[in-house]
Amino acid sequence: MLDTYLSFLELGYYEVQFALEGLADEKVWQRPADGLLSIGELAGHIAYWEAVKLTGMYQQDEEPDLSLCKVSSPLIDRRFAYYPITLQNPPSEEQKAMTAAQVYAELMRVHTESVAYLKSQNPDLETPPPGWSPGWTYKEILKYATFHISYHTGQMYSARHLLGEQTPDN
Repeated sequence: MLDTYLSFLELGYYEVQFALEGLADEKVWQRPADGLLSIGELAGHIAYWEAVKLTGMYQQDEEPDLSLCKVSSPLIDRRFAYYPITLQNPPSEEQKAMTAAQVYAELMRVHTESVAYLKSQNPDLETPPPGWSPGWTYKEILKYATFHISYHTGQMYSARHLLGEQTPDN
């Protein structure tokens, strides 16, 4: 059953490739307007939460200790955790140096490694992971992760349109 839920998650990653494909490198970290996140910041947000949630780093009401995260990446950065934090903390110079292709490759690497870690744990989908509030099970986390990537991929397309970029037919 785990593979079934992960196959749904893969659909989101299939679409995110098109959100980044052909994107001008100088627009990756450009915010399309005040109060909106850049495509790179959205990719960072997706990577951060997938790594934190699928590798067991999430603890309700606590900051994850990223030094213990099973996946390491410039995209796994607290500045990408939540919208207001990201708005107040622009990307680092290392992050801003990443091209569209590098952001996509890094996002996919984080995804692949996070999923591999989850699979290695062979969780019972009906049980709650340690540190999660009641009602959350591994199955619910995977269902939400599928929505999460889809939602933010849509934002990437919108940001591209606002930046004057031509996008694939979406």
